[in-house]
Amino acid sequence: MSVQRGPSRPDPVLYPDVALAGSLVRTLQVEFDQIAPFVQALPEASPGWRFTGARVRDDDRIATVLMGSHERVFLVEFWAQGVCLARGETDDLPAVAAAIRTWQSGARVRALGSAWPFVTFGPLAEAHERGEAAEYTWRRYHENPQRAPHLRRLHSFIAVAVREPRLRRLMPFTSHGTLGFSRTVGHPYSGDCPWVEPLEDDRYLVKAPDRRRECGTGDAARSVALVLAGLPD
Repeated sequence: MSVQRGPSRPDPVLYPDVALAGSLVRTLQVEFDQIAPFVQALPEASPGWRFTGARVRDDDRIATVLMGSHERVFLVEFWAQGVCLARGETDDLPAVAAAIRTWQSGARVRALGSAWPFVTFGPLAEAHERGEAAEYTWRRYHENPQRAPHLRRLHSFIAVAVREPRLRRLMPFTSHGTLGFSRTVGHPYSGDCPWVEPLEDDRYLVKAPDRRRECGTGDAARSVALVLAGLPD
């Protein structure tokens, strides 16, 4: 059901336990009270998920849960420092609660996945935990092992930029084929660095952080210089 017509409600056929309690928050809290009384289930921020979503958070970590609409499945995400490091799907609500308890206790993603096999994560998550997310992402962008078309168009720029220490310290990311940089590795990104838009023939357009003002165009070397000149102090 759309938010305009009211918040979604638990399907009593797929989720009799949640429907009986009235919301996912209440059902999760019953599980937490049995295994982790210090953990509190909170409603999701979106009004449309008031009855079908929940979250747990502390100063550093967040776990979110949403209910599937066409089959019984709980969709779980595990966040730390503004980054989703792991996610999982299962129809077992007690397992969801126990995995959240493991995560909020400070476990790393590999320990979380070992304890709860429905949880998946990738090498970037472990790079984040080591404090090497920016370096890892630069390396993957440069190597482009999946031959992503948007990274192929940026390759000449990246091949020069990857040798610049000031840029290597920033987190690179792409948005609609354009390359951006951030002084933070998690959301929200810092939003104060230039953008690089690929043109034809290995030339690039560099834009200011607001993405409206153009700083100039050029080949890879000139474009890298324009980005460096536009970085905050």
